[in-house]
Amino acid sequence: MLNEIIKGISIKLNAAFGDGYEIYDKDVEQGLTEPCFFIDVLKPEITPLLGTRGIRRNPFDIHYFPKDSRDNGEMYAVAERLMYELAFITVPGGDQLRGTKMAYEIVEGVLHFFVNYNLTVIQPLEWIPMETLTTDVGTKKG
Repeated sequence: MLNEIIKGISIKLNAAFGDGYEIYDKDVEQGLTEPCFFIDVLKPEITPLLGTRGIRRNPFDIHYFPKDSRDNGEMYAVAERLMYELAFITVPGGDQLRGTKMAYEIVEGVLHFFVNYNLTVIQPLEWIPMETLTTDVGTKKG
């Protein structure tokens, strides 16, 4: 499911910003074409709920590398646009996810936009039926 969420984010970024912005989801050693986005998965976790359900938390850090790393105004404008654009994404299967815990900061000339896409999942339960059971039923006095 994590790869589908990454694809959904990529599709939404491409629709919002166009083909002039490269979108990376794999580590790039050298040669980033700026301006660009880099989608980074932080620390996914799953928390059990009642029964076989669980909530899967998927936090992301979307890096934005501007053409000019000293232009904070451009990064603030992109951050505000990301707040609006990434509020909802559609994954390739057609499901829509809501972005939560949105925040951003600028560190060393790079915009870091944080967003979570949480979803409730049902974990498959392996059910092993009992073998045959025989009982001897009777009364105590009689």
